[in-house]
Amino acid sequence: MGRAVYSDSASKGCISVAAKWLQTCLCEHNECRPLAKHVSPLPTRVIDAGDETSHPKLVASNGKIEPWIALSYCWGGDSEFVFNDRTMHDLQSGIPLDDFPGTLRDAVIITRSLGVKYIWIDALCIRQDSAEDWAIEAAKMRDVYSGAILTVVAANSPSTRSGIFSQRISGERATLEWRDMTHSRTHKVQLRPGSELWDHALSSSLLMTRGWTLQEGLLSPRTVSYGAQQMIWECPCYQADEGGRITQATEDYRSKGFIQNLIRIQNSKVIQPQSFLEKLTLRSSKPEKWWKSYAIADPYDKWNDIAEQFMCRSLTKDFDALPALSGLARVFQGFLKDEYCAGLWKRDILSTLMWSRSPKYPADSSTRFDLARPSEYLAPSWSWSSILGKQSSMSNSWQTREALRVSAHSVAKIVSLRTFPKGADPFGQVSGGELVLQTRFGKIKILPPVYSPEHEFHSETPEPVTSSAFQELVYTNMGVVDSMVYEHFQKHSPCPNQQFGAVELVRWEKAPGSLVPGIDLLLVESTGQGGAYRRIAQLGLRKSPVPDEDAVSPDMYRGTLLENNAYDEVIKAKWKKRTITLV
Repeated sequence: MGRAVYSDSASKGCISVAAKWLQTCLCEHNECRPLAKHVSPLPTRVIDAGDETSHPKLVASNGKIEPWIALSYCWGGDSEFVFNDRTMHDLQSGIPLDDFPGTLRDAVIITRSLGVKYIWIDALCIRQDSAEDWAIEAAKMRDVYSGAILTVVAANSPSTRSGIFSQRISGERATLEWRDMTHSRTHKVQLRPGSELWDHALSSSLLMTRGWTLQEGLLSPRTVSYGAQQMIWECPCYQADEGGRITQATEDYRSKGFIQNLIRIQNSKVIQPQSFLEKLTLRSSKPEKWWKSYAIADPYDKWNDIAEQFMCRSLTKDFDALPALSGLARVFQGFLKDEYCAGLWKRDILSTLMWSRSPKYPADSSTRFDLARPSEYLAPSWSWSSILGKQSSMSNSWQTREALRVSAHSVAKIVSLRTFPKGADPFGQVSGGELVLQTRFGKIKILPPVYSPEHEFHSETPEPVTSSAFQELVYTNMGVVDSMVYEHFQKHSPCPNQQFGAVELVRWEKAPGSLVPGIDLLLVESTGQGGAYRRIAQLGLRKSPVPDEDAVSPDMYRGTLLENNAYDEVIKAKWKKRTITLV
């Protein structure tokens, strides 16, 4: 049983549902009340929403303590109605609400209707013609969204002009008679369409594909999302929909409890990892003693899960990859007490260096891969944030972390690891980074040509390569394995007398996942600068049992033999241990 979804999301009834959610969360949710008690100063600038007699205007907060609402939305390419030198005077003086683009106008209306005076909108509160102001304010995203009393999510709005409010399309309702035998009465019961049980359009909306909105949603203690079919409420306590259904978050990474507890602990200036972890209730997949009573995720695993979800999303500016996660990184760092390194963590680095990212593919399938490459330097080559690919296998890093403890035969020594922030924010853009390893290094004789539309596949293997199982396997995989071909295409930068090599990371007695002997390698190319190398792919060799030749395809049989021979060859090879700098 539940209530009907309103036909118009701008209706007073719809606003009253959102207001009731907010009031209940602030006053009745034990899990959420500590968050409500923490009072934060307003962001640097906010929009005073005004009222029927005064226009919305941009104001400097000067550290004043008042509640505010934050907006999470898609710009949609509209760059006219923004805060810059040209618009500063008008914004500060006040602009009629009717002159606001639809999405921003509706956000102000919601703010007024909920009785909140201020709203933070990035386009209007950060100077869009000042890289310096943008960098300063972007570093405060953690405080902006975590401190907001509520974040309004314009999930059904593809641009600033499309508006938040919409007419809902209601399906046909079947009506049944329900007889109350106790009181001898008959009631009419309507069967609700599936769209009123869960707004599937919301989870697949354009907003949910945008990179920035991931941290905006997770950092916010409370969100109300305006979808095409209904509103959705989310807070650490539960998730509720306009139709009256109350559930938990349907996707683990969206669960607010973990992040909000991290923020709450940091706000109270008390960091007690063990007692704190015992209070969390999150699903995790690796067993520890205290997991017998609590379903708890390791903080590193949780970060990797979030990072993996982030990789599936898109950014208008590719160099925003690290800034768009900086608020979350700041929250995790306060708890982990670890050094953040361009999307990875120093103490967990060996567990995550073997990442690989799925390629981006063109929508029209005109080429094997999307031909876009980074517009500028993004991150060190050993970080997943250095390329434009899609999802990675980061969430499996817990297997590697556990295997490093119990089944690693030998491990590369990390001599040093550091990144160089591009600005003042240590969690934002970087201008460079170095990972120095001491480990075995083997030369690679030749690689196939870098991918291009003219040479999408390479079928011929040069004769010098076939004399070595390892060299043949590398050459073959660098031409046919999509993730390897794509990473090479994204990163390759030629230099005089360029050399290629393999850096041994770990030699396994039982490799994670397969439990057979293995070796994990990074494939690298020389940069021509001070003996440094650049990662161009990763390669895992596994010594697997040879299958019955008649039970598998000829390609699988030959592939297993080739990989086993390559493994044996690397084990026996007299590769020298060297100090290798990866940039």
